[in-house]
Amino acid sequence: MAECNDYNYKFWMLAFEFFKKDVKKPEDNLIILVHWLLLKNDFQVLGLGCKNTIDENAQPSDILPTNWSQNETYKLQYMYDKELILLNAANAGDSLLLNLYNVKTKHVSCSTIGNINSAVQWITDLVNNKDKVYEIIHLLENQLIGPMKKENEKKINVSTQTNDESKNSLLLESRPVDVRRYQEINDNPLNVFPSYGMSDLNPLGGLRDFGEGMLFNPNMRRRGQSAFPGVPPMARFDPMRPRNPDPMRPDILRPDPDHMIPPDFDDNMYM
Repeated sequence: MAECNDYNYKFWMLAFEFFKKDVKKPEDNLIILVHWLLLKNDFQVLGLGCKNTIDENAQPSDILPTNWSQNETYKLQYMYDKELILLNAANAGDSLLLNLYNVKTKHVSCSTIGNINSAVQWITDLVNNKDKVYEIIHLLENQLIGPMKKENEKKINVSTQTNDESKNSLLLESRPVDVRRYQEINDNPLNVFPSYGMSDLNPLGGLRDFGEGMLFNPNMRRRGQSAFPGVPPMARFDPMRPRNPDPMRPDILRPDPDHMIPPDFDDNMYM
């Protein structure tokens, strides 16, 4: 149990001795343990209750509020990363059920401590039961506290990434298009991934090279001739039929598929 021996139990006995005077039920001791773990993970308590709003007069504190152990169930308000977190706990047979609820994100994490009497005996005698106490702490940190923290950290990372993408998109929109830069990219034989599609998406692509865009460069000498009669050289022309597969046979001698009537064609479309 190397991890057990290396775990930092700093201020546990101090917290336990401080709140021990309010203990009225065995499970109260476990609530002190949960509160201590929450403090270790940068949570702070605001007060009693399960309201979804923060009292204007409430101040984050490390001290459990007065009468926190008076009722059979536990309802405490905590704050983590400026967000309201509700802790609910209840005794179910010989187990203590716990859950944390983030009011803003609606995220919930749950955990259960079984065999309350044995767990209380272990945490009150930490020196001789470090391995057992570490199992309880490991359970709470992985099932109750850890998921709630990860949800908040994930939200922060997504927000940061969204802001970065917005800044990058604004920079791209405000940056003028350098036609020569794109031409250099496409003309570079070492460029494995040229800017395919640029010629169709950019109306001014014709100013970079022939056969692109919607405009012709008046200063560029037109090269070659069209393969279709009546079509200007270098015009972007879609033929009305497939190319002649037999170059030795002129197009004028090729049969026109439209001249042939399809099989079973019924020309009597009118009564």
